[in-house]
Amino acid sequence: MLIEPGALGLFILSGLALNLTPGPDMLFTTASGLKQGPRAGVVAALGISAGSLVHVLLAIIGVTAIFKTSELAFDVLRFAGAAYLLWIGIRSFSARGGDLSRPHVKTADMIIVFRRGMLTNIINPKVALFFIAFLPQFVSIDAGSIALQILILGLLFNLTGLLCNGGVGLFSGGAGRLLLQRPGTAKWVSRISGTIFIGLAIRLALTERA
Repeated sequence: MLIEPGALGLFILSGLALNLTPGPDMLFTTASGLKQGPRAGVVAALGISAGSLVHVLLAIIGVTAIFKTSELAFDVLRFAGAAYLLWIGIRSFSARGGDLSRPHVKTADMIIVFRRGMLTNIINPKVALFFIAFLPQFVSIDAGSIALQILILGLLFNLTGLLCNGGVGLFSGGAGRLLLQRPGTAKWVSRISGTIFIGLAIRLALTERA
């Protein structure tokens, strides 16, 4: 067997525990759901999952190891990510960026939500460091291809993350829709989601490489 059952079970439990712990990804899906409804919350989770898959593939070929050894590369990526999240947050405060009164969200808007979720995950250097530090702990040299083991583990971790973040996106989206039934709350919901995005930007900007 490629991955030992005991190690695989421990990995799945660890992955669930990590994905259920509130963090940037969960906050991002929450803000997206509040801002544009349940569908947007799920699409944001899908975008984050796609970004995580990119990190898994980069971990396999060793590219993300650069961020573990290069402080400059780490800083460039985290500040770019912080600026991107800050931009999203500021737009959420604007009337045009935070229009929650529409009963339906266009497919084009969902593409934007997906892209934002994906980019937010990809340009977070902490995610890159996490995958190259966490996944190899469950890899066995004697079990065959290390690259294939990392790929399988990465896909499993991604699946648990998608389920957790997707559930959060659905819940926050439903809560956001309920709030919108009250007059004047759309602007406040938009401000809350904008505050979350700006908070994520500050958090990422202050992230240390160690």
